[in-house]
Amino acid sequence: MRNRDIAVVFDGAGVLYAPFRIIKDVERGITKRSRVSGLSCTDRLKRGAMVILKTRYDATLAREADTKLLSEVMKEKKIETKVIYKREGIDDGEVIETVLNDKHIRVGDIHEAMWFLRKCDILPVIGVALIVDMVNKAIRYAIAGGINLFPGTRQLLRELNQMGCSIFIASGDRIEPEEISIYLPEVPPENIFGMMTPEDKRELVRRLKERYRVVMVGDDRNDYLAFCESDIAVLCLQEAADRPGEIFEVADFRINDIGEVKEIIEEVKEYKCKA
Repeated sequence: MRNRDIAVVFDGAGVLYAPFRIIKDVERGITKRSRVSGLSCTDRLKRGAMVILKTRYDATLAREADTKLLSEVMKEKKIETKVIYKREGIDDGEVIETVLNDKHIRVGDIHEAMWFLRKCDILPVIGVALIVDMVNKAIRYAIAGGINLFPGTRQLLRELNQMGCSIFIASGDRIEPEEISIYLPEVPPENIFGMMTPEDKRELVRRLKERYRVVMVGDDRNDYLAFCESDIAVLCLQEAADRPGEIFEVADFRINDIGEVKEIIEEVKEYKCKA
């Protein structure tokens, strides 16, 4: 058996690290920490889309005045965005146009959410997301997101390296290799991918299957396509979430702790040795 014939692809939030979300409900004017994922918030809208700002808050937004429109700052600073999740039939260009034409969200709304977020026990890897209601052509939610590693994450990654597995991260979060690899040195920076859509994850698994037997470890609806494409799908239930029934149907394994992945890989390797 070749040394690195198994690739383990991990989603980020809810799998390798715990997500911390501060959500501003623009319509109701309420800002609070929420365990409801941005994906669930998006799916609750008839025509919803989730957009990630491809920027570091401290570098581009932190010093901007509260009263400035977020859309104006985005245009001034040429802040790019990416639609990472959406309901069927929604055009990415239309979503981004809606964000850039918004006249309601102000930078102060983002500052407020970030103020709450920084009170949480998080790593200095943070991001901003917007959830757009495409029926009303308006931003419905603004999200400040942070992370912290689950207690068993580093140990598991070290063990998988010792077992000869190739490790990849495919996350919808705004993570950049140079930021996150400081905290996850067991994963090569070139194997870390952030701001991935469900289709991006599926394509990564598809490419890896040309060389590896691929184990996909995910936790929510945006991992469904990658699960279907992978050789083995592992559903992580470590974080509470409103998951659709079909993701349970395609999962080969269900786990409640990230450390259980080691046992699955051992089982896979033992089977390959006997085959």
